[in-house]
Amino acid sequence: MSQALAAKSANALRQTKGWRKISMSPQKVKPDPFGKRVRPAVPEDVVWATFVTARTHTVCFTGVVVPYVCTSGSRVCPN
Repeated sequence: MSQALAAKSANALRQTKGWRKISMSPQKVKPDPFGKRVRPAVPEDVVWATFVTARTHTVCFTGVVVPYVCTSGSRVCPN
């Protein structure tokens, strides 16, 4: 789901900027837990997996509210 949200955000940026086409490349991002009051940072030992595709860099880690959470990052450039 986080990879789909990255693509959706990139498309929204394309529309906002008025770009005809975009290219996406993976960019590592810091995991961002949404339960920050409970666990303000993600220790290295709770990272489950890292997935890198042609368009996104995804890090999945143990969640506070749900079993796991994934954060995806991309660099978006106009073509």
